[in-house]
Amino acid sequence: MKIIDCSHHIHTGMQVFPGDPDVVVTPALTVMNEGVNVLSLHFGSQTGTHVDSPFHVRDDLATLDHIPLTQFVGRYTLIDATGLDDRATIPIERFEAHTTFESIVLVRTDWSDFYNSARYLAHPVLDTLTIELLLRHGVRTIGLDFLSLDATPVDVATMTLENHYRWSEQGGIIVENLTNLRALSDETPYVSFLPLNLGASDGAPIRAVAMSGLEGAAEKRP
Repeated sequence: MKIIDCSHHIHTGMQVFPGDPDVVVTPALTVMNEGVNVLSLHFGSQTGTHVDSPFHVRDDLATLDHIPLTQFVGRYTLIDATGLDDRATIPIERFEAHTTFESIVLVRTDWSDFYNSARYLAHPVLDTLTIELLLRHGVRTIGLDFLSLDATPVDVATMTLENHYRWSEQGGIIVENLTNLRALSDETPYVSFLPLNLGASDGAPIRAVAMSGLEGAAEKRP
C-alpha cells in the first residue's frame, strides 16, 4: 500500500481562518515529572486540514455525526486549477474538461504553498456555476488545497457564504486546507478524509491521505 499525507500538521501558532480560535499545543504531562508524555491541545473544530459539515453554516442542516462515513472515503477526480492569480475565479472550463466525476472532487491550486502567510487568504475560488455543475453530477464531497469554498475578503465582516450554503443544502461536505495534492497520481486512486468523532459538530480536523491498495485490503491473510 502507498500512502500520501495531504494534511497540515497542527502546531502552536499555525494559521487559522481569521477570527477562529488560536492554536496552542503544549506539554501537559512529561515523563520527567509525571512518568508519561501527554499534550494539552487548544484549537477550534475548523483548525488546519478539516471537514465542514452542513451544520457549519446553518443550524437546521446535518451535523457531523449524521454524515455517512462512506462520504469521507473513496475514489476522486482531481481538477488542475494551478497557475491562477490571487483571488482569481477558477475557470469552469477546468471542470468541464471532465465528462464524468467521482463522488469526491479535489481542486488542486497549489495554494497550500502559501500556508502560514498573508497571501494564503488571497486564494482562488469557485463560482456558483461550477458549484451547480458538480452538484448535477452527483458530487457531494469537495476537497480544496486552500482556505475556503468561498472567497476570503480582506475584511471578513463582508464575507458571503453563497457557495457554502448551496453545497451544504445538498448534504455536501467540504474539505479545506489540503496540501501536497501535486503528489497525487493514478497510483493513489483513493482518499480518506475521516474526521475526529466530535459528535453533533460543525466539523473536525482530519488526517487526509491519498492511498492505493484498497482493492486487496479485505483479502484473508494466512
